[in-house]
Amino acid sequence: MARLLQIRVMAQTYSPEDVEQALPRLSALAWPHRAEVAGPAMEKRGVLELVTTLYDRLRFVIDDAGVKQDLGPGLEEAAALKTGLETALADWKPSEAESLAQRLEEKLRELEKLAPERPFVVSPPE
Repeated sequence: MARLLQIRVMAQTYSPEDVEQALPRLSALAWPHRAEVAGPAMEKRGVLELVTTLYDRLRFVIDDAGVKQDLGPGLEEAAALKTGLETALADWKPSEAESLAQRLEEKLRELEKLAPERPFVVSPPE
């Protein structure tokens, strides 16, 4: 192993704009105010960041019981797929990671259909 240089296998969203276009409801639910909401900059708003943000918002910010009921189980599964993907990459298993990435994208497409059309706005604390 090199002393100063690390070799890594990673997954990264090439175009975050494609995520917002393909998953507009989930993107709006994750980042309702876009630049105003705390979270990653636009260039960091890829698939993996979407899963993390939605999972956290559903647990700590969103208190709409219907949204939690509709999206909760699927987001749990998406978070598990994301963790599996990251583990496969860390273990240098790119074919397993690719399979998990495909399953994760399919799960997100399913969740997109369940997400509210117009996400409610969570007002920031005063």
